[in-house]
Amino acid sequence: MTVFVAAVISINEVLIFRDFARKHQQMHLEEHKEFIRDFISLEVEYIRTQKHFFDERMMRGVRQNVYNAYNLAEKIHADYDTEFADENLKKLIIDAVSVLETSSPFMDVFINDLNGEGVFYPGRPDYQGVNLRQHTDVNGNQVIQRELDLLQQNEEGYVRYVDGNQLSDSENIPENKVVFVKKLPQLNWYFGSKTYLEDYYEEFKHEIAGKVSADHFRYGGYVFINELDGDPVVMDGIPYEGNFNLLDGTDPEKMAIFELELETLDNSPDGDFFSYDWNKMGETKRVPKISFVKPVYELNWLVGGGFYLDDIWGEIELQQKQLKRDLIRNLLMIILILLFVIVVELVIIYRFNANFRADFGNFTRFFRAGKQRYQTIDLDSLYFDEFKGMGEVANEMILERKKVHRQLVLEQEKAQESDRLKTAFLANMSHEIRTPMNAILGFSGLLNEQEISEDDKKVYLQLIHKNGEFLLQLINDIMDISKIESDQLSVVPKDFLLNELLVEIEIQCKETLKNKANTQVRFELENNLPPSYLCHADKLRLKQVLDNLIGNALKFTHEGVITLQVTKHGSWLNFSVQDTGTGIPIEDIENIFKRFTQARAHALKTYGGTGLGLAISQKIIHLLGGDIGVKSTPGKGSDFYFYIPG
Repeated sequence: MTVFVAAVISINEVLIFRDFARKHQQMHLEEHKEFIRDFISLEVEYIRTQKHFFDERMMRGVRQNVYNAYNLAEKIHADYDTEFADENLKKLIIDAVSVLETSSPFMDVFINDLNGEGVFYPGRPDYQGVNLRQHTDVNGNQVIQRELDLLQQNEEGYVRYVDGNQLSDSENIPENKVVFVKKLPQLNWYFGSKTYLEDYYEEFKHEIAGKVSADHFRYGGYVFINELDGDPVVMDGIPYEGNFNLLDGTDPEKMAIFELELETLDNSPDGDFFSYDWNKMGETKRVPKISFVKPVYELNWLVGGGFYLDDIWGEIELQQKQLKRDLIRNLLMIILILLFVIVVELVIIYRFNANFRADFGNFTRFFRAGKQRYQTIDLDSLYFDEFKGMGEVANEMILERKKVHRQLVLEQEKAQESDRLKTAFLANMSHEIRTPMNAILGFSGLLNEQEISEDDKKVYLQLIHKNGEFLLQLINDIMDISKIESDQLSVVPKDFLLNELLVEIEIQCKETLKNKANTQVRFELENNLPPSYLCHADKLRLKQVLDNLIGNALKFTHEGVITLQVTKHGSWLNFSVQDTGTGIPIEDIENIFKRFTQARAHALKTYGGTGLGLAISQKIIHLLGGDIGVKSTPGKGSDFYFYIPG
């Protein structure tokens, strides 16, 4: 397999070399074309930027001429306004402006009044005193009217013309004429200066030609610039100063190439490549050449540059020779690596087989031992990560089995304890039910005897009623605990006056204590809430809880005080039933709220009861959204407290 893979890699290397050589040739050509395109595009952007800066410089010169004349006139007016008559003062200003030097001979300053009448025009005395509002230039522009229209809105500004049309976009640079005007309100005049930007074309052309002709690129490449009418600007890498025109037919070869350039621009207005044969600089032999041309329409120029294909092929041939040497070196490396890999594979396979058998043997011993005891596998004795991963899962399985085994033992113990408690509960219930039932049956039988007195009958009826209520309470507890077991116990919260419930419980407890013989226990109610306080809870279930807690306190308290405290903390109602009874041993507190449980077995025998009251109470409090707890000191009493939402 290794030899096969090496052969495939070697064949693939050869195929990749052939494909790469083809693609590299095309890619290298495209890279050169991309370079020429970017280079010429940068030259075009440079020319456009320089044209922009050049035109702005001319415009700043026009503006500066007007400012110079304006400042001079303003100073003369300020100095001699009170000394000369208006006509003399105006003549003095005109004379001063007429000799003022301008930044260019093409930028003379003129003066008009704000009504459109000519005041001073260098070289045009016939304009003086003439209303020039309807005057038009050679392109038909009403130049004076446009100047006046601008000055109606602003104190100064440019009036621009391109091909005979005024420009409205201030970002554009005018190609032909620009005028700058500024008001002199003191004399109802305005000053102006204009220039034709083509007057400076030759200056700009020589400036650009000098810079572009100095830009050369690799393989002797150079930039050429021609005007679209055939006049060369930069030819053969140098600025052209002669009168030769590419379209005059004196050089048919150059004319043919220039016509090819024009045809390329006709087909691709944004510029494109074209191919032709031409000689290198200093040589006479014609070789294939690829050039890129791009127009500069604002100057009517064509900018281009190219490269000779034989230079590209020579470079590609050198690169391909290097690629062949790299290919041979790679094939030799593949053979050496192949031999090394075969040796390494033999060693690895030998060690792999030994380690695999060792790991497999460890797992075999582990599974045999796992049938009899919970023994884990030693992960450090395994060699392979996969076997270690399986070992971790196997150890987790063993630990889980041990955990399940311990849980089963605990559950079995709990089930046995639960069974014992339920057995004790049933035995206790049978006793608890028989006791009131025997009383009811016994006293009912006594009522049938004729010789008993009326007072005895009343006592017997009271005892029958009392034992019936006790029996009913046992049945209710059994039904409630059955609902708890089946999760069917529910509460129905409603608004009620809490004070009424507390007063009812107070009367009931005091009546119970009054009926007890020789009792030394008193009941106290401590209610800190207003009589009109509305509680939102299940009134009957809340009373059931309080009856259970107070009943337990009465059962285990022989002397002292049983206190019911009711307070409110934040949004919670707090209830506390405190007694001075026997208290609860510490070891019994944690089981006190479990079903079928009482504190100590002797308490059940001594005081009776089902052991369900506290479990039912805890469930009711939880259903009401609260919680219940107990604090107790053996021999001093207990405090059963709970809280519910107020």
